[in-house]
Amino acid sequence: MHAVRGETGTAPRRWNRLVDRLQQLHLELRTQARGRAGITALINDDVLTVRQWAAGHALFWDEAIARPELERLAGGGPSLAEFEAKIALREYDAGRLNTTWTPK
Repeated sequence: MHAVRGETGTAPRRWNRLVDRLQQLHLELRTQARGRAGITALINDDVLTVRQWAAGHALFWDEAIARPELERLAGGGPSLAEFEAKIALREYDAGRLNTTWTPK
């Protein structure tokens, strides 16, 4: 996913397919403690895209670990990652962040 991230300006259809697949996996994993723990552990991944998605999902069950990573990304300077992290935190705090949507 990181290779086709929006910052590259390439492959939006591929990106959308990858997001849909990620969401399918997330919905399966979040139903069990082991799955949620696995997602939370990915907040420490070396790949920015992995960290950001994991933190966004884990906000709902492990905010104490997820929020600091999103806050770090949100303060990282002008980038797509900064923008997305700010939006995720804003929407979560307002009660509008939906990570349980079903892909097409």
